[in-house]
Amino acid sequence: MRLLRALGALSFASQLLLSCGGVAGAQSLSELQALAKADGDGLARLDMEAFVKNVAAENKDYAVVVQLTALSPKYKCGPCLVLDKTLRAVARGWSRHGDKGRVVFGSLDVDDGEELFHKMKIEQIPRLMVFPAGAGPHALANASPREMTIKEDTLTPEGMAAKLSSLLGVDIKPDIPVNYGKYVKNAVAVQAAGVGAYLAYRLVSLRMLGRNLWAIATIVFVLLMTSGFMWNKINDPPFMGQSRSGDVQLFVPTNNQQFGVETQIVALTYAVCALCIVALVRHAPKIQSADQRTFVTFVFVLVLMLMFSYLNSVFRLKMPGYPFKLLLE
Repeated sequence: MRLLRALGALSFASQLLLSCGGVAGAQSLSELQALAKADGDGLARLDMEAFVKNVAAENKDYAVVVQLTALSPKYKCGPCLVLDKTLRAVARGWSRHGDKGRVVFGSLDVDDGEELFHKMKIEQIPRLMVFPAGAGPHALANASPREMTIKEDTLTPEGMAAKLSSLLGVDIKPDIPVNYGKYVKNAVAVQAAGVGAYLAYRLVSLRMLGRNLWAIATIVFVLLMTSGFMWNKINDPPFMGQSRSGDVQLFVPTNNQQFGVETQIVALTYAVCALCIVALVRHAPKIQSADQRTFVTFVFVLVLMLMFSYLNSVFRLKMPGYPFKLLLE
């Protein structure tokens, strides 16, 4: 989704109230609670009417946390999916253990609130908005809506819950269920690998496979383990994302999240580095011509430095503030 102009958090919040007409009264906590109950994670699905009536009202005696998002596959918004997964864990924990009459979690999708998105010229998504209580015993002195910055510490359920707890004065604990299916699959895979190894030992002469095949298998295994493949299998992230300018985003600029395509890029880069080192150690010394040997060595060293420099630039992107670089920015 193409973005036109960024709005500051305060100006965005104030314009949001104006665009909703400064709604007062007529809000219904029970209506929000019913919407939240209808969702398995306790995240109320809002439309334009429900948002204006029950969320943007100024004198409500409950707080609402809302994500402005675009979850449909047609928008290809990777960050929206990441934020939605995190918010659902927090909402699920609150729906099971929190005071549902004090805080409600909701989601307004662009398909359900297109009029508001157009009126506000909301092009930067996802956004996470907090609408504090403006009346009652839990009212805040400043009950104006505010935008919660989406950054590294708010993209984890624990970090988001801690931030919201501090802001709203409640104890919010996320619900992160244990994935028993994952452990069962891993146990079956380990047993299958053990049986396969035993049968290979009994039926196949390992020496017949040759050192090269074992070397290739070892390198492939190392590449999978060092490129983030296991993290992807555990967390199931989006394959790629979309930047705020609407361009394809291959890397998440934080070390707490990653896209699926990152693993493939990093693995391929590591593979090129490994091939360069193998060529320099095993093949370059066997070249009889000194000039050819020098040229081949120079080429492989140059490619190796470029690949390492690229890996270093990726590390700098994932770790903002890292001061060192090699060749590439």
